[in-house]
Amino acid sequence: MSNTAAARSIPWDCSDWQAAAAVEDAEDDRVSVILESLATNRGKTLYCAVDQSDTFTKAETWEAGKDRNERDDTVYYGENGRFRGFLAAQEGYLTDGESGVTGISRERVFEFPEEQRRVKRTVRRSVPADDTRRIQGPWGGLYQYYSPTWNVGQLQDRARGAYGNPANDWPALAESAATAYCKGKGYRRATNVAATDPADLGWAYIDAQPAGRPAGTTKYRAARTNTWTATCVKTVRRRR
Repeated sequence: MSNTAAARSIPWDCSDWQAAAAVEDAEDDRVSVILESLATNRGKTLYCAVDQSDTFTKAETWEAGKDRNERDDTVYYGENGRFRGFLAAQEGYLTDGESGVTGISRERVFEFPEEQRRVKRTVRRSVPADDTRRIQGPWGGLYQYYSPTWNVGQLQDRARGAYGNPANDWPALAESAATAYCKGKGYRRATNVAATDPADLGWAYIDAQPAGRPAGTTKYRAARTNTWTATCVKTVRRRR
């Protein structure tokens, strides 16, 4: 007698239990009722509806919910709750041992784990201007000199003089660089992106005729560079 009492010590009061309503326009009203009941009442549905009152049979309850689980991201989002799948013990109970685990106490069969709340948190990372993360505008005019006597510094100086006035779309260049940087660091997007003050502009150079040049000739181009600032943003979810 004491064993029977212990087996029935489930913390569910079935006196006011009732099945949830089907979702409007559900493809199968019966399946919808079962899933809504599981999402709303969780373990109480297994105990009151299946074990105690036969509102639903074990077989149809298993069939309705077996493909809904958090592992495969197929959680059923009901009108008043969520159904995240059956425990191995519940699976064994519903399938009469054909699947899942049997020999588990009734408390564990009928008691779903407490729903853990997922908390969203926004993580931001400020990215200051840095000379190692420069953006570059288009190459300027070509400087060509027919003498082997110029050193690199002199060639770069002449290339700056031939630079001209190409358009530098710093906002677009900064946006592209910041987005790539933030995503490379595991963030979802970049915000507050800005190219830094024009006073921070620098130069980049290219030897425009690096191979096969005629003897005694040199060609150089210059381009403007700039730095940028941004804030990397991502949302993380953790259980509470």
